Amino acid sequence: MKKVSLIEPVTMEKVIAICQQYAPLDEAGQQALRSIITLKEYRKNDYVFEQDQFCGDLFVIVKGSYRLYHKTAQKEHTTWLGYDSHIISSLHSLLLNTPARETMHILEETVIGVIPYQELLNLSREYASIDTLHRTIMSIFIMEMQENLFATRFMEAADRYHYFTQKQPEALQRIPLTYLASFLGITKESLSRIRSGFRHRDANFGLNNSYLRNAS
Repeated sequence: MKKVSLIEPVTMEKVIAICQQYAPLDEAGQQALRSIITLKEYRKNDYVFEQDQFCGDLFVIVKGSYRLYHKTAQKEHTTWLGYDSHIISSLHSLLLNTPARETMHILEETVIGVIPYQELLNLSREYASIDTLHRTIMSIFIMEMQENLFATRFMEAADRYHYFTQKQPEALQRIPLTYLASFLGITKESLSRIRSGFRHRDANFGLNNSYLRNAS
């Protein structure tokens, strides 16, 4: 049976809209950016780029979800999770022109706007709004990496879980728990205990609030 394309006539405008969430683009900047974007669709368990291969693109996630993971001889370590409206890449490969340290693994049907990084740099020299977009994306990449490093190094497992699910509440419905546990640096069993503890706490909080309302 022929597969139905995930790319719609409005998909390119969705890519531009996501970019403008990072920084506003004037009309000239929008037109220039459209000229270098390629729309691609991926199915579950496809790979966008792989560890030890060069990655020279930025990926604008229009719809879908993904993870980045680094593979050692022992196992896979999930280093990042994301979905709709994210912009992602292998920053190490992009900036240093070296092989990627991770693989980008698609978790559900996904549509991506692919932006060649070198072409984006070229446009940033011609268009002020694209230069601002480029700088903003890079700044957010670095800030998110620092936040993730801090959470991994200095937060307890339950705090990491709470921090991540507050930032990305959809993750619990869209990301397999095996990958979420790997990202948090804990076992799947530990994650189940942490989730159970939060559910129990929330249930007690609801009961206490109900009691207070009835008492008043």
